[in-house]
Amino acid sequence: SAHGPFQSGFYNNGFNNNFWRDFDRQFQRLDHEMNRLQHSANRFSSQSRQRFDKDSNSYVVEVKLSGLGKEDIDISTNKNMLIIKGVRNSKKTSDNQSARSSTSFSHSMSIPRDGDKDNISADFKGGVLTVSIPKLGKPKPQVKKISIN
Repeated sequence: SAHGPFQSGFYNNGFNNNFWRDFDRQFQRLDHEMNRLQHSANRFSSQSRQRFDKDSNSYVVEVKLSGLGKEDIDISTNKNMLIIKGVRNSKKTSDNQSARSSTSFSHSMSIPRDGDKDNISADFKGGVLTVSIPKLGKPKPQVKKISIN
């Protein structure tokens, strides 16, 4: 027919203009959140530091996690890997609209071979997470006296 939906203005009425404008806004928000997530991941790797502390005889990992609380962070081990995860939830309200967003990260690193993975400890102060992995002592030679029959 000569008067299909495009010619009749079906896609040009106010409802559809608002629909597409809202859709475009949602897409822009998604794009913004994806960029922010990528930036957060890059920032995480640049804000972590690993060192060996001779005083405590431990490997130390320090990570700046500003904006997170202790309850937002999860630390675990899986085999020889140390895994640090975090989630930040936020809610923004403006112009009678509210938006919730969640930013998460996960970072894994190898536990040193001579690290005591059963005695890892963590501390969180001033937005800095400090994970300490004690160094295992050198195994002492097991001397066993053998009796002569």
